[in-house]
Amino acid sequence: MRITRLELTDFRSYERFVLEPAAGMTVLVGPNAAGKTNIIEGIQLVTAARSFRRPEFTDLIRSGKTQAKITLRAEEGTRLLETEMRVEEGGRRSYLVNGQPRHRHSEVAGLLPSVVFTPDDLAMVKGPAERRRSAIDDLGDQISPTYGSLRRDYARVVKQRNTLLRDGASDASFDAWDDQVVSLGSRLVVHRLGLLDRTMAHASRRYSEMTGGEVLTYSYADRCGLGSCSELEQPQVAVAMREQLKARHTEERRRVTTLVGPHRDDITLLVDGRDARTFGSQGQQRTIALAWKLAEVEMVEEVLRRKPILLLDDVMSELDAERREALSTVISGEIQTVVTTTTTAYFTDQTLERAVIVPIERSVR
Repeated sequence: MRITRLELTDFRSYERFVLEPAAGMTVLVGPNAAGKTNIIEGIQLVTAARSFRRPEFTDLIRSGKTQAKITLRAEEGTRLLETEMRVEEGGRRSYLVNGQPRHRHSEVAGLLPSVVFTPDDLAMVKGPAERRRSAIDDLGDQISPTYGSLRRDYARVVKQRNTLLRDGASDASFDAWDDQVVSLGSRLVVHRLGLLDRTMAHASRRYSEMTGGEVLTYSYADRCGLGSCSELEQPQVAVAMREQLKARHTEERRRVTTLVGPHRDDITLLVDGRDARTFGSQGQQRTIALAWKLAEVEMVEEVLRRKPILLLDDVMSELDAERREALSTVISGEIQTVVTTTTTAYFTDQTLERAVIVPIERSVR
């Protein structure tokens, strides 16, 4: 399935913008601050049902307006998918899929999956742990409704438990919430590790191909008290989490935050057995990020049996020629791609001949 039409109405800097992308690659070319990234964000919001910018949703509404709207049409043979997202004053979102209301974004995410690659993703290796957790969890959101629901339910419970800590609630008040943190958290750890293992298998292969045989692996640092939850079943993780919640309760009261659970875990990426965050060169770190994104594409195809939309936001300027070539091999395949760039010089003439080039002029919000 491919996008045949995208329309933005009072979204970010656009009063109205219509894009009819190519079946292959569409290149949005224009100066910085022209609004190219807004288009990528708009597509992501009606495919993955999230934004890599993590915005306040009121910021999506064009200045002076009360509502923003994104509509997308996708087709495959006789199949038609029409998705609409509206954002009202106050940031409330609503979705329609083929004219029918959808009340949760999990009912939209993954209907037409997308993989987004931005310059910020190049810092996933050396960035904070949250970036690596989000990388695997955001993928899980799109390819598994169960994963997405589990992630959101767990986040809601941790938020409520943190409120109890801030309010200085009695110890007895925590019992029910501790039960939920343990139940949901242990399940999320096991689901995350299963998805991480499959994704890293693809990323490791891609990384080895791009580096002439270097070995990419990972380790998982958990906060369930086991040092690593690898190869453990959910009941074992649950027991360890409950023990850690009891052991660290005094510290949690002092720091007024929940310190135990998958929201505190980290993923360490290793090149030939050494921590890439500390010992990896910038080139190695960027190759890992690229290998991860290519792995995301493969995971979507493997699990959902359909190709994702590939969204590249000004990432070509951040890659050297060798890595641009590696990414171009995916672009040149049968995958619909929308790319933003300030210049077409990063692409070969052969690639541009097959692409649709759309000039983007600087717009005024």
